[in-house]
Amino acid sequence: MHTGALDELCAQMQREIPGFSVGFKDQSWHQRALGTLLWPLNRSYVNGYVTVLGRTAWWPNEQRFRNDPKVLGTLLHERVHLWDWRDNPLWFPASYVLFGPVVWTKRAHWERRGYVIDLVLQQRQGTPIEWQKKWMKQVFCGSDYGWMWPNPSAIEAWVDQVRERGLATELDGALLASTQAWVDRIAPPRP
Repeated sequence: MHTGALDELCAQMQREIPGFSVGFKDQSWHQRALGTLLWPLNRSYVNGYVTVLGRTAWWPNEQRFRNDPKVLGTLLHERVHLWDWRDNPLWFPASYVLFGPVVWTKRAHWERRGYVIDLVLQQRQGTPIEWQKKWMKQVFCGSDYGWMWPNPSAIEAWVDQVRERGLATELDGALLASTQAWVDRIAPPRP
């Protein structure tokens, strides 16, 4: 579907993150084992989520990676996590292991940086803001992500802020500029 652009984005990410690779959870014993450990909290880890560990973006399976029409946006989301892991090699992974239902976990900070891309792409594709608010409350307040930001009104305000400021709500510098270029390519701004 997006083969040329997908190959181009992966090549860019390999330049930005030496050693970057894409893995497939259904082909990895340790990803399936992690899915078993996470089962009580997140029953969709192996089949429903894309995950960054180290320099690898783990897709549920190769078919989804190659055929999902949203693959470029998802890869941009994961690219933010790869940059964050590279720039915060201790704090980034620790915040995913030491999560919990607190006022606002550091993990929520990292996920906001990724989900800003999803929200901007959805906005450009005409997704209603009320649907986005409902979805983000499920993501940030639910068990799949460990109740990382259990404040629905703050999440709604954040989605409003993303509608106004776009990617700059969470990203800056070179990451903002290069991500903006990809987002404009995937979903050009409406006139």
